Amino acid sequence: MEKTVDLRGLICPEPVLRTKKLLDDASVLKVEALVESEVNVNNLERLARSMKLQFNAADEDNHYRVTIVRSSSEAGSPQAVVDAAQPAHGAPPHEGADKASVGTVVLLARDKFGDGDADFSNSLMSVFLQTMLQSGHRPRAILMANSGVKLLDPDSSTYKVLQDYKSEGVEVLACGLCVEYYGLKQKIPVEQITNMFAICEFIMTADKVVQP
Repeated sequence: MEKTVDLRGLICPEPVLRTKKLLDDASVLKVEALVESEVNVNNLERLARSMKLQFNAADEDNHYRVTIVRSSSEAGSPQAVVDAAQPAHGAPPHEGADKASVGTVVLLARDKFGDGDADFSNSLMSVFLQTMLQSGHRPRAILMANSGVKLLDPDSSTYKVLQDYKSEGVEVLACGLCVEYYGLKQKIPVEQITNMFAICEFIMTADKVVQP
């Protein structure tokens, strides 16, 4: 069975949630989704990777056509079920992996460390990230939401250290809805913008969540 869905105009994380709902039906072998931004394309690509499905995206002038395909020979097979439970690198673990937690996730829901003086607390966050890196700790992901997305602003004192984590294979991702709210959409790389569905998947399948 094939499904086509128009996701243009929907607020994050609706495009991912609606696509996943279709893909959760094992009889659906192919989904074509129309989305209006590169951020949505990247989010759907992460979803496809996490479910071990084939992915393709085409730019069609004022929108993108995303195609996600499940091999008919693999649909519903025992191996497909096993594969779906294993998280792909660079993608949040699929919800089927709820019995196999994965690593440590750092959640930064604000741009400060603690509740003291604002400037000092902001500097302390930079010190925390630097110390964690220099101490050899490599979480599976560093996730930013709410004002925490400001830490990924290229003008922020924390930008470089976060990119250092990224260069060492750590997923460094910011909530797209938050990025838009704080006016950072043009400053944060598209590939580092994610959605609340992916953030929830990272958190719920982590061995440990650290929130300074």
